[in-house]
Amino acid sequence: MDLGAFDTTLSRKPFGDSPYVRDQMHLAFKRRLEGLGASVPAARHLLTALQRARPRTEYRALGDPLLRQAVQQLLALETVGPRRNSLSPQLCAQVIEAVSQHVETGADHGPLQGDPVGARWLGDPSDTPWIYSPGQDGGPLGETFDRFVEQQFAAGLERPDESDLARLRQGYRLLGELLPLTSRGALSHTHLIGITSGTDAWEGKASSSQFTVVGIVFLNRKLLQNPWWVAEHLLHEALHQKLYDFRHAHSVLVRDLDDSAHAPAEVRRVVSLWNVPGLDGSNRWNAHRTMAAFHVYVHLALLCSLAEQNAHRLRDVHGPLDAPSPMTPSRKAFERARYLAESLRAECWDELGLAGRRLVDWLGAVLDAMDQTPPPPGSFLHLVLDRYLKEARRLRKAPASDDLATTLAALGRSEAETFRAVLSAVGAEAGPAPRPAQEHGTGSHAAFAQQRHHIADTLLRLAPNGYSLDPLCRTPGPSADEMVRAMVEASSRELAASSARPGGRRRAPGR
Repeated sequence: MDLGAFDTTLSRKPFGDSPYVRDQMHLAFKRRLEGLGASVPAARHLLTALQRARPRTEYRALGDPLLRQAVQQLLALETVGPRRNSLSPQLCAQVIEAVSQHVETGADHGPLQGDPVGARWLGDPSDTPWIYSPGQDGGPLGETFDRFVEQQFAAGLERPDESDLARLRQGYRLLGELLPLTSRGALSHTHLIGITSGTDAWEGKASSSQFTVVGIVFLNRKLLQNPWWVAEHLLHEALHQKLYDFRHAHSVLVRDLDDSAHAPAEVRRVVSLWNVPGLDGSNRWNAHRTMAAFHVYVHLALLCSLAEQNAHRLRDVHGPLDAPSPMTPSRKAFERARYLAESLRAECWDELGLAGRRLVDWLGAVLDAMDQTPPPPGSFLHLVLDRYLKEARRLRKAPASDDLATTLAALGRSEAETFRAVLSAVGAEAGPAPRPAQEHGTGSHAAFAQQRHHIADTLLRLAPNGYSLDPLCRTPGPSADEMVRAMVEASSRELAASSARPGGRRRAPGR
């Protein structure tokens, strides 16, 4: 099968057409400016300026994250009242007025860019983002944006250096070789790239985007080492921006407000089984986040499949795609996309608007066409064991302590007992087991990880289709898959509690 043909599919109508999505977003924001015009003169001024502006000037102005933040906050003030970590109404009006004056100059670059001569672009300035540098603007817009980022994320951004720029551009070129149409469309929805330190509040965040701060994506400077990694994360975050633009003009959700506007019982959650939950259950996603992840994983399944197919051809220019791979294995991306598609239908369908349901249908049809060997419906063993091994890898890097060693020893015994019960349920022999973790000593982390690998490898090898043990269950009783899931969930809770105790270390959630 020629997977490269799906690059065209994912860049076309109705949902992949970036010019259409962008034009609809522009119309939506112009309507919002018109609605604000009665109470905010600056909104009327900007709307008039945009009506006279050239398309490229309008593109950069309406893609500016600070402007969109100001417009959204003024609208939210009228509908739901003041929000925390928000700009004041006066400052919002000042931002809109400053952008109005910028648009009237006819500038091709964005309002936050300052001197366009010194701008550092990812690629073609007409439709790719530029690399943000704190203080580059040198005026009130840049100062306001820097303060807002620090307030929103509890940390500011880094000044990019030449090596940062070179690595970003190499990843961008690689992305263009693998998925030219889809990547170009997605990146056109991103206007800024912010470089994070990877420390303090940014620690553990490889890359990130937020619906409340649209137009900018954040990449961890410490991880800008491998072009394959950069290519995947550029596409990942740009796809989020594309979906955000789509959501601003279409009925993706029935009620387009965040969770804080509703009672907890009203918000349906999907558990991303491969992610570590932590104490706050951060792997329990609302409808929007589940949709955003599904949207990304369908595209990543294609990107990573093409990367694996073309790795040998591109090795001399971009380096090897060796194990451990810097990219998500394509099989994992397909499996996660399948699970999220099922979960959206089972858990979130009533929360999706007409456009949201049609988008799920379209992405599901593309996924069906690309994936010739899907997991059986409802399967999840492979996903929880993915988390099980992810926790083991993290523990190898965790600082040693008596408390953690005691926790690992207790969990090792408990997990070994569950493992034996599962094997009994499916009529299998345990075979030789690795040495269990001891309560003290430097080997407890490694021994615990070794035991987990033995358990996971054995269970996946026993599963007839690689996805479920239940077909092997000989007598009525608990599902073998559910027994494994209960074990993993209990261990995750205990490890989270241990890391939160004095001397423990909490990690940021994954995706």
